[in-house]
Amino acid sequence: MGELNTIIIVALVILAFFAAFSIIASIWKVIVAARYVKYNNVQVKAELTGGETAQKMLEGLQIKNVEVVKCGFFSGLFFGNSYNPFKKKIKLRKNIYDKKSLTAVAIATQKVALAKRDFDGDKKIKVRTLLSYLGYFSPFAVLPLFLLGVLLDYVVYKNLGIITFILVAIAAVWYLASFVVLCLNIPIEKRANKDALEFFKKTNMLNEEEYELAEKLYKTYIINYVLDFISELLYIIWRILKLCSKLLQLKKK
Repeated sequence: MGELNTIIIVALVILAFFAAFSIIASIWKVIVAARYVKYNNVQVKAELTGGETAQKMLEGLQIKNVEVVKCGFFSGLFFGNSYNPFKKKIKLRKNIYDKKSLTAVAIATQKVALAKRDFDGDKKIKVRTLLSYLGYFSPFAVLPLFLLGVLLDYVVYKNLGIITFILVAIAAVWYLASFVVLCLNIPIEKRANKDALEFFKKTNMLNEEEYELAEKLYKTYIINYVLDFISELLYIIWRILKLCSKLLQLKKK
């Protein structure tokens, strides 16, 4: 029972840390949203919209195969402001594409930085995008796959069995895709932020005060990614420990 008790105690400690970091992450998301809105009302001296900024940056970098478009409703809802390395498109929400603000310029330029990374052959950009497609819908896939496994096992074997196990395993791997995206987000976004700030320095698009605000906005997003990563990692560890405790309980019986 000593080993089982140790696992249970560690699991509870991890659960407590997960709860704490989840609360912190939720609070930080409010800060991100507030800063996003605040800076979206700060006019920049360049007087360029987000869409115009992205197009001008791409032309300056001589990247001719990337299109800058305004997000549709569903695209904006699920993917937001993004760069798609497969379609070669920078998609910007309406309030970024059409607005002449610090947030619009900063986000548009950051997406151009991602496009430049892809143009230079950074394969991580494509890997992250591919896994993102799986990650966005993974929460909706777990329960249907489990129920499908139960149904098929009942029809074929008249009880729970191998089909349920296989489909649950597929769901688990699918879910892990979203975690891998979080792992990739931090280094990819951090490099893109750094590149975007370098673009600002070379083009003098932002004055000193605007540059500092853009840098602050980028750091806000990076901290958000880090908190999400820690929360998700703790959750996965807790789930593994919980599974281990159940296996030990079954072994004792």
